[in-house]
Amino acid sequence: MTACVSARPDDLCSTTDPVSGRLVECGHIEDIVSALRDGPRLMVLSGEAGIGKTTLWQYGVARCRAAGAIVLQTRPGPEDRDGAGQGLLDLFVGVEHDDAVAVDGPAVGSVFDRMRAILVRVRELAETAPVVLAVDDLPFLDDLTARTLRFVFRRLVAEPVSLLATACTWSPVTPPTPVPDLGRAPELLRVPPLTATEVRRMIRAAAPTLPIPAADRLAEHAHGNPFFALELARSVGEPGASVVQTCVSPLAALRDRVDKLPRDTRQLARLLAVAGATPLGVLGSATGVTDPEKALRVGMSSGVLALDRDFVVRFAHPLVAAAVLRDIHALDEAALHAALASVVTDPDRHAYHRARAHLDADEESAALAEESAMRLAGRGAPRTAAETLAESVRLTPGENLSARVRRTVALMVQHACAGDLPAGLGLADSLLDDLQPGPLRAEVVAARVVLDSRQAESYVRAALKGVTGADRRSRLLRGRLLGLLGWLVGLHGGRVAVGLRHTHAALETGRQVDDPVLVAQAASTLSTESLLAGDRADGLIEEARRCEASVVESQLALWPLVLHGRQQLWDGYLVQARTNFEAMDRRARDRGTEHQRSYRCCDLAQVALAAGDLAVAARYVEEGLEAAGDSGDERALSWLAYPAGLLAAWRGDEGTAEDYAQRLAWWADLVDERRRKAMAGHVRAVLAAARQDWAAGLEHTCRSQQVLDDLGIAHPGAVPVLPLAIQLASLAGAGGVMTDLARRLIEQAASVRSPWSCAHSLAARGFSALTEAQPDAFELLLEAQDMLRRLGYKLDAARVSCGVLAAAVRGGQRARALTVGEESLAFLAEQRVAGWDAHGTDLLRRLCRGGEGELTETEHQVAELVSAGHRNREIAGRLFVSESTVEAHLTRIYRKLGLRNRAELTRLMLPVPT
Repeated sequence: MTACVSARPDDLCSTTDPVSGRLVECGHIEDIVSALRDGPRLMVLSGEAGIGKTTLWQYGVARCRAAGAIVLQTRPGPEDRDGAGQGLLDLFVGVEHDDAVAVDGPAVGSVFDRMRAILVRVRELAETAPVVLAVDDLPFLDDLTARTLRFVFRRLVAEPVSLLATACTWSPVTPPTPVPDLGRAPELLRVPPLTATEVRRMIRAAAPTLPIPAADRLAEHAHGNPFFALELARSVGEPGASVVQTCVSPLAALRDRVDKLPRDTRQLARLLAVAGATPLGVLGSATGVTDPEKALRVGMSSGVLALDRDFVVRFAHPLVAAAVLRDIHALDEAALHAALASVVTDPDRHAYHRARAHLDADEESAALAEESAMRLAGRGAPRTAAETLAESVRLTPGENLSARVRRTVALMVQHACAGDLPAGLGLADSLLDDLQPGPLRAEVVAARVVLDSRQAESYVRAALKGVTGADRRSRLLRGRLLGLLGWLVGLHGGRVAVGLRHTHAALETGRQVDDPVLVAQAASTLSTESLLAGDRADGLIEEARRCEASVVESQLALWPLVLHGRQQLWDGYLVQARTNFEAMDRRARDRGTEHQRSYRCCDLAQVALAAGDLAVAARYVEEGLEAAGDSGDERALSWLAYPAGLLAAWRGDEGTAEDYAQRLAWWADLVDERRRKAMAGHVRAVLAAARQDWAAGLEHTCRSQQVLDDLGIAHPGAVPVLPLAIQLASLAGAGGVMTDLARRLIEQAASVRSPWSCAHSLAARGFSALTEAQPDAFELLLEAQDMLRRLGYKLDAARVSCGVLAAAVRGGQRARALTVGEESLAFLAEQRVAGWDAHGTDLLRRLCRGGEGELTETEHQVAELVSAGHRNREIAGRLFVSESTVEAHLTRIYRKLGLRNRAELTRLMLPVPT
């Protein structure tokens, strides 16, 4: 076995011999190696800094290569988190790929296109041999690489692609960094401290002349950490060093080691600590060292520096970098950044180093940092963009208030996009405290309102009073604020008439000043509000879509495609709605807008619920709640409570559904989004139906409908309680209430002219006919059920099919109803829908048995004998009647049950599956 104590990045533990003292951990790695061809698998070695994760990781890399795997590896450090796509560059260095995979050249397509191209390339590699993506240290991956790996692993099914990574759980100088979500739950292998015996053995090997008591004392201070143990052993071997001095701190020992290096090597190390992993040529140009190769060789021989195969210089261990950086004074760090800015050619790295080199305001450097941040944001690295924008804001001269506000607003947006909404809101509130009423304050308000709707209406109304100019900029800003106000009160608050007035004014302003972003946002909002009011405004959504390319450039804009998708969901165009929502979800992910993820998941979950794909809806709800929680976004959590509550209610999970209903009601009161109250009632109504408490469900739907009526919402699909209320009224025997509800739905359907509302209008007429025992109830309900099924609204169709069965029980047509009932019950059982499945099963049993009193006892006997395969002569003998009597009974049975022959009767009499 090998002790494997070297810290060189590329040749560390290149042997495939098990690591000394780590037989258990090596055994787990062998399990991964033996299963490389079995499909996707993720293993993360976790533990404190210096515990030996990298040693085990490198052993695993060597074992995977020995097993014939293609190993793509990267070893990011803390500085690499700022480089968009740096990890991808490392992973694919030396691997043939097309331009779409490259992240260091000219942009080729969107971020999503690149992620998709990388997925294709990984799959191509996996066709030739197992692929292992090796990452050390996983939390230091840049945002783009982490998102790309998540994209890849979420889409792998059986491909032989594995991940072998490390993750630091503790460091003496930096807090732990969260492990990024990679789309699958990894196997976490904790790397524990070594035993005291192993540590003593390691120290004795590194310092053989050290007395045993001294070695024991060093082992005690190392606390099982092999890196600390070796560093202490190395330091105690220095001339004049004592065990007492050495045991003060492993970091102190590291600093002492660096301090003893020659001046040129120390300068190289200090520059590297500021720059991160950097090509030797760049470092040499920046340091002014006459012989950088010689300085590097000294650093490598001392175990401080290391050189990758591509001549990139790194520290031998992250703790060495931490020790060096900790001793650099702020003024010296600025000088080092200035040296780097003078030699780096990458525009973003140049902008960053130049910004960090300046201690005082500098507008030119601030402008370069702002430009760099916008490029980084466009490449899907919002966290790095936010860090660069923070430098831009710091360097902005105090007299340039307009630029400071613009850059701070951009910083707010990038914080939110990166999933840190509280940081963005904090910046907004700080600015609002400093700014006087006027255009600049209004711009901050406009950005804040998009981030958080709490007290948003009062913010916007106050900002409007401060924008009084007649110039184009003032008119445009006023139009934008009016558009936001209309969006807030009309779509969020549900006060449709008020929203329509403000949004119409915003659209007229957008057209007058010829601003495509304002036109797109106002036109899509006005179109949606008009539809909510039951007055479809043709042409507006098409006008918005024509300007959409300009809107997408704004990362937190009110995207017309989203509003169009919601209209399609309400109207009955489910496929188109899903397509639009998925497109916006991809755009949000492409641009790294974590803030938008939860809202896109909310929309997609509602589509999945309407389609009856409850398992898919559950995945979207889970992902959305996770994203909203990570972002600290209370609004997103409350919006997701609607699909989450409906999902729980459909499945009869009473506690969970009620919790989400309460969340919706709480949010409605907190921010005056009264439509959420109607949604809360919808959740409770579905939950009551799951208990088959039709009267309670009817009460909840009627209350919700009253809220919608008060708000002026006249589209039955916006919060679809009205169709449910009609069926619940029918089941509860509330004929008068049902007649009133049905009349209202039929009127709304005639106004909005949508396929979904038309189908439910037919269903409303069918339930009215069923209540009044009219003969056309069956045909009306069957046609409505068929329309909903063809539109893809499977939950609605299954619910209406219960009405079809009820009509068949009362009025015949049992053979046609049987197929509908069986298919619907199979769907309800598959999706684990509570309440309606039991109700439908009961109706189907009654249908199969002919209903109470519809067949006489003798007719039942004849039907059962026929279904058992007996001929008329045999039946006559068993019942002691003539064959003509049997034939007469059969004629009456066929007439009563709506059947035509013995085959249909036999099928009808089969037992109902449970």
